[in-house]
Amino acid sequence: MKSRSKCKSLEECIKLFEIEVSLESLEKAFADVYAEISKYANIAGFRVGKAPLDLVKKQYGEQAREEVLKRLIPDAYHDALTEHGIHPVGYPEISDVVFDIGKPLSFKAKVETRPEVKLKDYKGIKVEKKKAEVKDADIDTALENLRQLNAKYISVEDRPLQYDDYAVVDLECTIDGNPIHKKRDNLWMFMDKDSLLADLHAKMAGMGKGEERDIDVTLPERYPDKKVAGKTVRYHIKVKEIKLRQMAALDDEFAKDLHKESLEGLKKEVREELERRTRAAVEAEAENQLLMKLADAYDFAVPSGMVKRQLDFMVEDAKKRLEEKGFPREELEKKQKEFEDKFKADALRRVRLLFVLDLIASAEKIDAADKDVEEVYRQAAVQTGQEEAKIKEYYEKEGLIDDLKEKLREEKTIRFLLDNAKVTEKE
Repeated sequence: MKSRSKCKSLEECIKLFEIEVSLESLEKAFADVYAEISKYANIAGFRVGKAPLDLVKKQYGEQAREEVLKRLIPDAYHDALTEHGIHPVGYPEISDVVFDIGKPLSFKAKVETRPEVKLKDYKGIKVEKKKAEVKDADIDTALENLRQLNAKYISVEDRPLQYDDYAVVDLECTIDGNPIHKKRDNLWMFMDKDSLLADLHAKMAGMGKGEERDIDVTLPERYPDKKVAGKTVRYHIKVKEIKLRQMAALDDEFAKDLHKESLEGLKKEVREELERRTRAAVEAEAENQLLMKLADAYDFAVPSGMVKRQLDFMVEDAKKRLEEKGFPREELEKKQKEFEDKFKADALRRVRLLFVLDLIASAEKIDAADKDVEEVYRQAAVQTGQEEAKIKEYYEKEGLIDDLKEKLREEKTIRFLLDNAKVTEKE
């Protein structure tokens, strides 16, 4: 195909191509497309594939134009990339298409490009690694958490509500008669004299099962919702149940309730799990430390679109996590700029890291082997209970294999850097 192109920089990592496809190439593309269409063209009065070309052009002209564009624009764009030695990131933005009969095809293509980066020394990065240690006190805390998680809640019928009880309530909260959130039914409240709402709990003490009460409370200045912090609100509360938490003794019977042979066996499993988690946390902290140092060693322009996409991902992830903790989505959306300001620097650092890690992987000839991909399938099969073949079929069907290989390549590169780092262990 004959085409010619001009290339200019709009800004760092963004190129604009002005591309023209010759009339000769355009006419040949039309001839090829009409030859293919003629084979299945269904025109009244003629057998399929036997209609005259002029009738085919008349009935299928628009379809032919679309097909020619689909063929010529990508080919001409790739020729332009080769001609100017440009390495794109992502897909181009096509605009200003001029496609008139008897004239060459022309269009513009704007594309983000890979930054020019010169690798610095990446072996021997200094990393301080904490000692992965589990103490007896950690075991005790974990066992106490297990007792609390497996506690039983006994209904109390013969007395009113008091501290250290759990009250199951229907709750409404208003200011001057206007609700500040939706009514909450069957809400569990721990009667805690040291909580942020200690005043509310103090005024709830003494309520009986089935009793309703309006309680005025001045919220503390440090209340999470700043719109109502420091204001006087009215809670309408109905106590539906009073519950008392009972925890089992830490003995062999408790261990057997958790399907362990004995308390010592339970302690052994708890220690092993804590050691596994501690090692994982230490490794994650060391990896983060290494990546931060690697990223801070570079300062180069990166494609703004990539930074924007990374920033959008990080902001949305943060919103989802907060939403899961009970923060209203509409309130989180109002803080969009705060989120963006918070994560902007990290998004830029993350995109720079992607390019640096890619260059290191290329320099060290690190790649994801078939056995690495198969191991992912195997682990996914174990975790989900599905057959490996089904897992593989899913990745292939959803077009996720290239992304998986890229992720594995990055993980292997980070492991290479950690293996070649100067690690100092500290308490």
